[in-house]
Amino acid sequence: MEGKEAIIAKIIADAENKAQEIVHAAETYAVSVKEQADAWAKNYSAEQENALKNEIAEMVARRKIVAELDVKKVVLKAKQDAIDEVYARAERKLCKADKKTYLSIVLQKIEEFADDGDEVVLSQDGVLSEKDISESEVFKNKKLSVSKTIGKFVGGVMLVGKVSDKNLTFNEIIRAEKEKNAPIIAKKLFG
Repeated sequence: MEGKEAIIAKIIADAENKAQEIVHAAETYAVSVKEQADAWAKNYSAEQENALKNEIAEMVARRKIVAELDVKKVVLKAKQDAIDEVYARAERKLCKADKKTYLSIVLQKIEEFADDGDEVVLSQDGVLSEKDISESEVFKNKKLSVSKTIGKFVGGVMLVGKVSDKNLTFNEIIRAEKEKNAPIIAKKLFG
């Protein structure tokens, strides 16, 4: 039996050696896989961190652009409001002008735009009367008439004609002036 026991002992020893080799190979493989996984995870984490930093930088840049645009909009709105206020003050000054100046402006506009036979509609502010208009040279030359109906506007006059009507209200005069000269006024106000 000694031979049998020796064979069994040899088989067991070979099996134990083989088992140790397999365990050692498995441990070596596990260490290698773990190192590869750690390296991949580290690399992936670094890539994700860089991507996140880039995304944050882009987001901040976009927000800055939007903020700059918003600031420009606010500044532009303030400038437009200032220009609107300049023209609103000009209109108020025209409406509050002394009667001689007021009449002079109205008659100048009537002379410039009236066609023969137009009807003059006075404003509801009551500064001018039918007599003020009818005594003027332009009234007689262009054979104008004064409407018995008062217009629903303040400042200036309206001309009602056979072919077309003309808005000569101070509001319209100022609006036309604004369209023509707003860039010049803006340059003077804001440089």
